[in-house]
Amino acid sequence: MSADNDQNADLPADPAGGAPPQPSAAGATPAAGRPGFGPAAQVGLLVAGLAWTLGGSLYTVDAREVALVTMFGATVRTVTAPGLYLRAPWPLHEVQRIDRRARLLSVPASDVLTKDKKNLVVEPFLVWRVEDPERFTEAVGSAEAAETQLADLVLSRIASSLGQREFSELIAVGKTDAALLSPELRAALDEVALQRLGVRVLELRLRQLGLPLQNEQSIYERMRAERGRIANAYRSEGEERAAGLRAEADRQAAELRAQAEEDAARIEAAGEAEAARLYAEAWARDPALFSLMRQLEAYEAALGEDDLVVLPAESAALRVLREGP
Repeated sequence: MSADNDQNADLPADPAGGAPPQPSAAGATPAAGRPGFGPAAQVGLLVAGLAWTLGGSLYTVDAREVALVTMFGATVRTVTAPGLYLRAPWPLHEVQRIDRRARLLSVPASDVLTKDKKNLVVEPFLVWRVEDPERFTEAVGSAEAAETQLADLVLSRIASSLGQREFSELIAVGKTDAALLSPELRAALDEVALQRLGVRVLELRLRQLGLPLQNEQSIYERMRAERGRIANAYRSEGEERAAGLRAEADRQAAELRAQAEEDAARIEAAGEAEAARLYAEAWARDPALFSLMRQLEAYEAALGEDDLVVLPAESAALRVLREGP
């Protein structure tokens, strides 16, 4: 008994005044606050870790996009078909998605110079899409950066193309986009954009082609003056041709009249000759009747319907009427 009491006396007392803690059977007290991990907890932690790893290794690709699988920035695989895919967990593999749908880019209006050094304002727009995802990622990395470079490229190409043509040719009435922007221009732009940026230019059009506001009125005035000069030239040429046509028509009319008068005189002479022949034949057949007919014709030609003529009784005219032929 005394030995036990001596042993208990060596143990520290409870601050609350209770009995000192009793030693365990192994001769030591359990560590306070240490959790216990049994086999079930370890299996659960292992399953959770595997699920987290597997979930981070799965990814999906939408039909509207292209996926690039990269390892430390280098592309290891390009996925274009939609579906569910497996990759190495982060940070080994990362997935970068790129929208492959067609995009509309409206380029801000800009001034260009024509071949004759006239200013024009052009506002183009184009439709583009990503064609080479790997080159697109290496060159620009985002749609915003690609559109910035595309806008500069389009303006430089259009300025170079329109700079080889005259101002009057470009602003002619009825000009279409196809006439202003040739297919060769779009093809060359598409080739350069594909090589530099990995994108393809599907369509290139002009929303506006006009004049700068500061010199629009003066250009209109020069155009009116030029059109007036051309109109006056056409008018003068038309009047000159009209005078020539009138002179030619007058000459032909005079020739026709002369020919007609000549024909009429010839016909008249032939008629008179025929009449003289007929008169001669009539006189030869009956000279007295012929003389009477000639006198009556002379009276008819000399006297009108209401004329009054006083003749002496012995005149030849009264003798014919009084005595007969």
